[in-house]
Amino acid sequence: MITNIGYIRTIYLDKILKYLDNPELIKVLIWQRRVGKSFIMKQIINFLSEEKNVNIDNIIYINLEVDYMKYPSITELDFYIREYIKINKIKWRLYLFMDEIQEIEGWEKLLNSYRSNDNLDVDIFITWSNANLLSSELSTYLSWRYIDFEIHPFSYSEYLWYHEFENNNTNFLSYLNTTWIPEMYKLQDEESKIHYLGWLKDTVILKDIVRRYNIKDVDLLEKLFDYLASNIWNLFSLNSIVKRLSWLNIQTNTITLWNYVNYLEKTYIIHSCHRFDIKGKRILEWEKKYYLNDVWFNNYFNTSYDFWWWRKLENLVYNQLKLNWYNVTVWNLWDLEIDFVAEKWNEKIYVQVAYLITDEKVASREFWNLLKLKDNYTKYVVSMDEILTNNYEGIIHMNIKDFLIMG
Repeated sequence: MITNIGYIRTIYLDKILKYLDNPELIKVLIWQRRVGKSFIMKQIINFLSEEKNVNIDNIIYINLEVDYMKYPSITELDFYIREYIKINKIKWRLYLFMDEIQEIEGWEKLLNSYRSNDNLDVDIFITWSNANLLSSELSTYLSWRYIDFEIHPFSYSEYLWYHEFENNNTNFLSYLNTTWIPEMYKLQDEESKIHYLGWLKDTVILKDIVRRYNIKDVDLLEKLFDYLASNIWNLFSLNSIVKRLSWLNIQTNTITLWNYVNYLEKTYIIHSCHRFDIKGKRILEWEKKYYLNDVWFNNYFNTSYDFWWWRKLENLVYNQLKLNWYNVTVWNLWDLEIDFVAEKWNEKIYVQVAYLITDEKVASREFWNLLKLKDNYTKYVVSMDEILTNNYEGIIHMNIKDFLIMG
């Protein structure tokens, strides 16, 4: 029986459990390393045992990253599972949980063989986190018969609940200036956290990217990530990054750079946000903003946490919108920019992010952009102001900490 299930992350459990007892769909938990996918998998197991009274013998949990030597190939793993079914005389349904599935070559054949088993229903849950398994490959291997769930680092709401904190400025600033990776909350001092973050960065870059893609210029890959991490919020084209790196005496080209950025995105350590030209009604592929999965990487590469508040605030709002399943773009409106246009299903919202609305000039800039949009979708300006401009010509002005817990 699994006892260490960690902090209960209901935002994900509520979504995943809707697909429980649906053997036709493999449930896939994805995102960056160390964000807590394994704990959520264990929480599902706990729900089955405690809430649904499923016999523990009907549940198999295998962590292939930890137990790789026990099951070095698909043959040994398949033998173990089939013997388990036979020994425990499982007749109805087996719940199969496999952590870091990409560690086993041929994993897709194994899963498909259990899913098509006529004698036993097998409800399958898997996790994966690195570039050894890409979304396009997942679709091909599983014939689209799966649903994936993006598991993010701790949101601000989760941070408050975990620490039993109130929603106030002190705790918000603490959240903004620390890591959002749950596992790091167990570390007591800043030095340990910095070492852990460095290890995580090296693992993602060296293990998940360099080995798979046989990267020759590892130094360029690391410097590119450092550059993007230090320049969140900026709008980039690949050509502009090439020029900037050349000023730092780092020579490369747009093709190499495109590949390296693409590899970084596939590990979920960074995310790109496309720019949309409203006049031309098209995505501007060559111009993007890049945001970090955990803003502490930005803190890690800057000596003072007091710099660039607005950048980190914008990164935080982007992550929150993605957490809530929005498709997010930056809009180019003539010579104006809308920070975020977030859409899902039939819903659309506009969000401008500011540090502080200090005077009429700043207010005009932040609110005026949204006033140019002649539709009835909800529009927000979020900032750190405690005194708010209530409903500025239909635009909602909110403190960012309240926006983040709005749901």
